[in-house]
Amino acid sequence: MLGIAAFVPALLTAAGVPAFGFVAELSPPVSYTGPVVGAWMAAGLVVPARRHPGRLARTGRVHLIDPDEDHEETGALRG
Repeated sequence: MLGIAAFVPALLTAAGVPAFGFVAELSPPVSYTGPVVGAWMAAGLVVPARRHPGRLARTGRVHLIDPDEDHEETGALRG
């Protein structure tokens, strides 16, 4: 928890949110990094979901096992 608490001010500053006064603002072009990375990540989620909507539903099946097989030691979920 302490590590997360120490990381949050830097993360918000990198994202362009001036939430903490004790963290210096980033100067351009470094200050553009947070929003650019956020937009890139959002595109990485939206574009595949729109092009291949069935893949998202099939992704959850990766963790399911065949109910006819005995896989108690794997910890996998039964579908």
